[in-house]
Amino acid sequence: MRPVLTFFFDALKPESLKYMPFLDSFPYKRRMRSELGHSVTCHPSMYSGVHPNKHLQWFVWKYDPGNTPFRWARVFKYLGFVDNVGSRYFLHKYTRQYRPNNTSWFGVPLLVNVPLRYWPYFNVVEDRAWDEPGYLKTYPTVFDILRSHSVQFEIVGMTKGAGSEFNQIGNHRFAKIRPWTYFFLGSIDGYSHKYGQDAPETIDRMRRLDQLVESKYRAYEQLVPEFDVFVFSDHGHIPAPKRVDIHAVFQQHGVKLSRFIHLIESNYARFWFRNDRERAIVERVLSGMHEGLILQDEHFHRYHLEMPDNRYGDLVFYLDAPYLFSKTIWGFSRGQKSMHGYLPDHPASDGLFLSQRPLVAGEHAELVDILPTLLASLGLPIPGYADGQVLWEKAEALNG
Repeated sequence: MRPVLTFFFDALKPESLKYMPFLDSFPYKRRMRSELGHSVTCHPSMYSGVHPNKHLQWFVWKYDPGNTPFRWARVFKYLGFVDNVGSRYFLHKYTRQYRPNNTSWFGVPLLVNVPLRYWPYFNVVEDRAWDEPGYLKTYPTVFDILRSHSVQFEIVGMTKGAGSEFNQIGNHRFAKIRPWTYFFLGSIDGYSHKYGQDAPETIDRMRRLDQLVESKYRAYEQLVPEFDVFVFSDHGHIPAPKRVDIHAVFQQHGVKLSRFIHLIESNYARFWFRNDRERAIVERVLSGMHEGLILQDEHFHRYHLEMPDNRYGDLVFYLDAPYLFSKTIWGFSRGQKSMHGYLPDHPASDGLFLSQRPLVAGEHAELVDILPTLLASLGLPIPGYADGQVLWEKAEALNG
């Protein structure tokens, strides 16, 4: 079994390699086509080898009144006078503290600008971290597959409370070489949101991370004579200087947004309707918003987002770059200079895939290619249901 060394960079775009000479020296490069969504969409595609229409994760929340962590909030249907931003922060913290098995990265996510009376309609999509057993209910992840084959692996850099990447990765020692060593570098995304990916602060961070990765690579090659190594990211970053207040848009049409069951993400507005009249009103308001569009069946098919039910919305409005919604579930978007989650067709939405081993022909890799490529390196069978391909040139993929 040929050992594999892997580095993942959250949100590193191909154009930023000019700031990272070691990574840029990799001879084989592909642009990585992202999924239409954010981390909760990209990570399951990477780790399961299937698109969202199979792994069924598209958003941090889903419509699921029967399994909501907010059953207690049903009383606020009658107590609207205590519903404000302050009480929402307090009640979110209370719920998060007492929710069992709350080990996912976001835990119970915020619902800052959602009326409390709507909280009981929603349930958390990720109830555990992506490397934990049973992360997905529909398909095994690469971590599940490796466990089932008794293949050891280690993940470095994603431990909460253990310090920065420079602490976690910099202090890591290869005391034991496992078949797969996975370094997770997540800070470029945060820096890009705060400053922009081309800002001096982010560029300095990328240069230091490039040196960190090179040091780990050099230490590894001193211990392992032959191994596969690849570097990948899940998406790029797009400057987003403009804001849209969707609450004000509805108000301009003489309608309150709070009238409808809704969730506003960074650049998605999701609606669930109790009758046809509600749908007609929302469609009328949104039809005048030229900063984006209502996603249609053609979009769901093109981006592999067909779902078995309305868990992610009866209607989804997509806000295009360079816009963000100003009032979202997360807060007020004031500190966001750059964003992702826009259409994968935008070149700036691309992530990257780097290798020192020849790659199959093509302009783009896809996130679903990560699982079959890794399994091929490890000599493990590739599930027949996988949507991705092995990226190694002339690789002998084993179909299981």
